[in-house]
Amino acid sequence: MTVPGGNRLLYRAARLERRATAAARALPDFVIVGAAKCGTTSLYRYLIEHPLVLAAQIKEVHYVDRQHNFDRGASWYRSWFPLRAELHRAARGREVERAICGESTPNYLAHPDAAARLHEVVPEARLIVLMREPIDRAWSQYRWQRRFGGETLELGDALRSEADRAGGGFDMMRADPQTRNRFVAHGYLARSRYADQLEWWLEAFPRERLLLLRSEDLFADPAATLARTCSFLGLPAVDLATYATENEGTGVRAFDDAIDAELRSWLDDQFAEPNRRLAELTDGAITWP
Repeated sequence: MTVPGGNRLLYRAARLERRATAAARALPDFVIVGAAKCGTTSLYRYLIEHPLVLAAQIKEVHYVDRQHNFDRGASWYRSWFPLRAELHRAARGREVERAICGESTPNYLAHPDAAARLHEVVPEARLIVLMREPIDRAWSQYRWQRRFGGETLELGDALRSEADRAGGGFDMMRADPQTRNRFVAHGYLARSRYADQLEWWLEAFPRERLLLLRSEDLFADPAATLARTCSFLGLPAVDLATYATENEGTGVRAFDDAIDAELRSWLDDQFAEPNRRLAELTDGAITWP
């Protein structure tokens, strides 16, 4: 876990204080649950610039996707969020009772138990799901892994090796950390099959509790996507000075140079049926040309 500010001693002291005051803290009003490499960091950064949104201590709490964290219970989860009194103070002079808070852990979407676990703790939470054109998402994940040394294979070899390296699929998210991390790193295709994952969340939460967004819309018009998200969360609209894109990958050759016609055709076949199911599941709201 990255230590905010880089000072481990101060961070530990803050964690102790937060654990001690957990009973006075809020649970999240919203959670961005995924998908990874779909713009979740950017959207979260935009949201916490809103004067009525207070950030968690860290963006990714990893409560319901890591067994050892989930076993620590709801009090541990609360410790990452603001004091309820802080939420009320933030709303002074505004026409609302209190501000809201939330977190963004994009690995939640891919964990088979995360939706049911989250519903146990925050059944009234509003959930946000960003989905990116599947081949583009897989490419972005691959590029990220290459950038940070987690991938040595060329794109086509990496994708075709998924069955060997991450063939256990989403169940690997339930396993030991090494197995889980192997799926997180190399489950390029599986994590782009959104319908398989979205079904868990629609089973656990009412449809009106989920906001389904296309990453392409966020990238093309972040202001409009933020406005739509604020409306979903019951927040007044806000216009930010800038809309920077977070976590843009660099250092690997362009996608068009990395994929040939044969690989493109193979990928189109891989995603044809999952994309059809997603369109059906979302009543046509999430599709790509």
